[in-house]
Amino acid sequence: MKFRSFLFPLISALMAGGSSIVLTGCVDDDYWPYSPPPGWGANYFYDSRLDGSWELVQANSSPVDPYDTNYMDFYGDGHGRYYYYRNSHPYSEEMAYFCQRSRSTTTNYQINIQYEDGTGSTMAYWFTDGGNTLWLQWQTGNGRVMTYLYDRVSYIPW
Repeated sequence: MKFRSFLFPLISALMAGGSSIVLTGCVDDDYWPYSPPPGWGANYFYDSRLDGSWELVQANSSPVDPYDTNYMDFYGDGHGRYYYYRNSHPYSEEMAYFCQRSRSTTTNYQINIQYEDGTGSTMAYWFTDGGNTLWLQWQTGNGRVMTYLYDRVSYIPW
């Protein structure tokens, strides 16, 4: 009888321990902060005009084909998701972002985006068409200026 009274608490403890191990697999695995790296001070903000979904419609004044387009979904407060095609297959990844004042000759603002794959971009940005068109512009390593035009969309077709 003593063996049986010891067995029940032991099995209960093992089940509780096993459950906690299983539940820790459900913890949110965001591994980067949704704010600038240390040292930026207060020189950043989250521009609420970016909030929503955007579709790339033009790259350097040329229309973008449906399987060459990409989408950005800004949730606010530095959170977002980037959608794109690779070899005609759809992919997506998380992105973190923050905005700053810019010394650009084109605009007073720049956006800094960090993608889940570890790459990042800093681009000048501005809006036209009542806030429904987003322009992103940056300079490549070889000095070429790239300008992408995004239109606000009501949903991302994924």
